[in-house]
Amino acid sequence: MCPKGCLCSSSGGLNVTCSNANLKEIPRDLPPETVLLYLDSNQITSIPNEIFKDLHQLRVLNLSKNGIEFIDEHAFKGVAETLQTLDLSDNRIQSVHKNAFNNLKARARIANNPWHCDCTLQQVLRGMVSNHETAHNVICKTSVLDEHAGRPFLNAANDADLCNLPKKTTDYAMLVTMFGWFTMVISYVVYYVRQNQEDARRHLEYLKSLPSRQKKADEPDDISTVV
Repeated sequence: MCPKGCLCSSSGGLNVTCSNANLKEIPRDLPPETVLLYLDSNQITSIPNEIFKDLHQLRVLNLSKNGIEFIDEHAFKGVAETLQTLDLSDNRIQSVHKNAFNNLKARARIANNPWHCDCTLQQVLRGMVSNHETAHNVICKTSVLDEHAGRPFLNAANDADLCNLPKKTTDYAMLVTMFGWFTMVISYVVYYVRQNQEDARRHLEYLKSLPSRQKKADEPDDISTVV
């Protein structure tokens, strides 16, 4: 049966067209023999886990021009090996789980999304077959490095290894913390030495201020001479 709001036709395999059908989610009653699936120009906001797991013949999947923001880790489980074309362009995707495209053989179109360029995105693109072409079309809406915002991801990735930034940041923070502690210790030692010097000076002044004891003329010596 053809899902509600969709058109199904057989031309080199089952073609299911659900374009402009006002869908808010991906239909769960898609025919298992679907080869071409068009879900573009709808109001779909997420791709749940294993939503396509029974479509073992699926070769083309078009999800462009939706409002997709979330792609679950196992969204393409079951079709990653057979899928040849995946279109996710013109959505609202900022980031995906690093394993979302694992084993994906398809040529992916993911341009025109507000991507946040970071280590995760770098790992995702490195694991894709057509990573160079795909990365070239990704524009960083935001980035872990402010200077990369508005630039193609490929240029940003060539300028810096985004997966090494957290370690560098951590090392820098540790260095600043150690310097802070070192400064505190030095300050304490200097204060302690100065305080002791001040105490010693005051004690010396006190001793100097004491009246000196003069020996009387008729006072016998400490050691008496016994005749």
